[in-house]
Amino acid sequence: MFLIKTRSTRDTVRFYIEQGLLTPSKKAGKYNFTDQSVDDYQEIIALKQMGLSISAIKAIKKMHDEGCGTSEQRQQNTIIISEALDNVATELAVLNDRKKRLIAMKEQLEKTM
Repeated sequence: MFLIKTRSTRDTVRFYIEQGLLTPSKKAGKYNFTDQSVDDYQEIIALKQMGLSISAIKAIKKMHDEGCGTSEQRQQNTIIISEALDNVATELAVLNDRKKRLIAMKEQLEKTM
């Protein structure tokens, strides 16, 4: 049922369990997922879609579990998000450079037609 609700694969769920991001209970050798597990999974996916690394997501989860709503948590999360924004800025610069070079190449090819 969890895989259907999350539209995930066993391997993906197993990976997040191994990373400590999902912590379902286990009964008779089978994982028992709760509605909270579904919420946790959706949060992981949302953070991944923002480009955060597994280690950053682990840090966010740890701060949430240890000090939810504290100024320390907000400060730590701000640092993590700032680092992610720096990474995006770097990626954008690389993509813009690539775009400029492709445009120049296209223009050069069009001149020879």
